[in-house]
Amino acid sequence: MKVRKERRGLHFYDRITGLHILADEVRIPPENRDEGPEIISIAVTNVCDLSCAFCYAPKSRHMLSVPEIVQWCRELDQLGTLEVAFGGGEPTLFPGLAEACQTIWTNTRLGISITTHGHHLNEQLWEKLKGFISIVRVSIDAPEPLYSSIRGLPLARAIKNIRQMDGQVPIGINTVVNTQTLGRLDELTAVVRDLGAIDWLLLPEIKNGKFTLSDSEWHRLDNWIISRSNDLNLRTTTNAKAHLTGPFLLDDEPEEYAHISANGYLRRSSYESTGISLRDRSSMLIALQELKMCRNWPQCVKGLAERHWRRTGLHSR
Repeated sequence: MKVRKERRGLHFYDRITGLHILADEVRIPPENRDEGPEIISIAVTNVCDLSCAFCYAPKSRHMLSVPEIVQWCRELDQLGTLEVAFGGGEPTLFPGLAEACQTIWTNTRLGISITTHGHHLNEQLWEKLKGFISIVRVSIDAPEPLYSSIRGLPLARAIKNIRQMDGQVPIGINTVVNTQTLGRLDELTAVVRDLGAIDWLLLPEIKNGKFTLSDSEWHRLDNWIISRSNDLNLRTTTNAKAHLTGPFLLDDEPEEYAHISANGYLRRSSYESTGISLRDRSSMLIALQELKMCRNWPQCVKGLAERHWRRTGLHSR
């Protein structure tokens, strides 16, 4: 079991069972807290074979390499990070996914999750991943026929791939909630239960950095969450909680989170387009410290670039 020293106290995490224990009676002085984020998401590739209308991921061919992913994860492990979440794009289209998971699981104490549409999670890939990941999160936004109209592939195919894992790793479900899918949550509940998902992450749609739900739709979603909170393990994003009153675990505690893009930039979230280039920094710690200092991105990035030019002997033009 890994222990993280954070503002809330001592955070214990078991990557095999997924168990989290927070000893919040223990006070950790700021100078003794771990520097790494609790969770780091990594877009291993921007490549995806679907074209969902609500997808905000960059449409490019950028892809990370296994050695740099492994190196960053080793550093994050030492800095107190608990989990790495591989996504994209579609991570199962990243040729080095299994190798990265095997190496990180063997050489660090990090938990590993994979967020996928599930259509390439075939038996051959699963055999390579088995025993080297903590959880698989599958994106299912609606029941049929809406699912197929959104993703262009049948839901039955993704479900078949989930079932061949035969309960050997926990399954979580991710659902983008928008005007289309909000009214289908009751129907989707049956799918989530049938798959034995351990939790259900509701992701209110974001477009151009802003939520797309109207006030009335937020109210409907909030009422639905409240009505289902006793029989479903529901989760949502930290920024969505400001619009909701439904009960969530550690409701008042923002997650410590960061994101690495498929072109090697460290960001506060996957929605941001700016960030700190990890390939231009000598260590993950330096990049994390610079990221925490950034509040006004245009001024901050300009200042960081000037300091980088001074360190490397390069000059701005």
